[in-house]
Amino acid sequence: MNKQDCVSEKWSSRTIGLIILPLAMALGFLGFLILPVVGLFFALPLFILSFFFIAAPESKVCRLILRKET
Repeated sequence: MNKQDCVSEKWSSRTIGLIILPLAMALGFLGFLILPVVGLFFALPLFILSFFFIAAPESKVCRLILRKET
C-alpha cells in the first residue's frame, strides 16, 4: 500500500457517505410525511451509516505510511 492508495481509500469512504446522506434525508422526509415514527425508524440507520463513512478514521497502515513520508 502506498500514499496514493491511502488517499483514495479516504476519498472513497467519504464519497460513499455523501451518496448515502441524501438518500437518508429523502427517506426520512418521506417517511415522516407518511408514517412519522416508522419513517424515522427506517431512516435513522442510514443517517448513522452515512456519518460513519464520512467520519471514518484512517487505517493503521495508512497512518504509518503518511507519517513516514512527511
